[in-house]
Amino acid sequence: METTCGLDLTSDRSSDGGNADPPTEEQTGSATGDAGPPTEEQTGSAGPPTDEETGPPDPPTDQDTGSPGPCVAAGWYDMTREFNAYFAGHRTESDAMMPAGPAQEVRVRRAGGAGEAQVTFRTRSVGKGEAEDGRRVAEVFAAWRHAAYGDTGTVFVRSTEGREVATAPW
Repeated sequence: METTCGLDLTSDRSSDGGNADPPTEEQTGSATGDAGPPTEEQTGSAGPPTDEETGPPDPPTDQDTGSPGPCVAAGWYDMTREFNAYFAGHRTESDAMMPAGPAQEVRVRRAGGAGEAQVTFRTRSVGKGEAEDGRRVAEVFAAWRHAAYGDTGTVFVRSTEGREVATAPW
């Protein structure tokens, strides 16, 4: 199973008919049969992209043009740090059972024009308290997306054990 940015990106589809072996000389057109990543000589680049070479790191919005952002995997953007920073500034007494940064993972994408988010959060609450904390995370998430990006979508909030505890529109 391949995972990137915490998302399962496995697929039963393959562009080469399902062959998982490295490409042959006939497939690559290379006399060396080089199936590895491009070298500096092939790309003219000496290493991974720098901050100056990457596209804008903004998350998807209704006006998104498809430009890459932080940890883009299959269209998912990692927004964990940004959401936790917003949540820290909007804590209430009801958030006492959650750590200062309750989101373990926040992923956002545009799917068919609609926004979708998956939030995995931490809390010391159990049972009904866990569900209440999950709804609070969804509520703060919706307020954050409206304030910061003005877009709409649906947020799915899960516990660290993977149970979906809240779903809400934003």
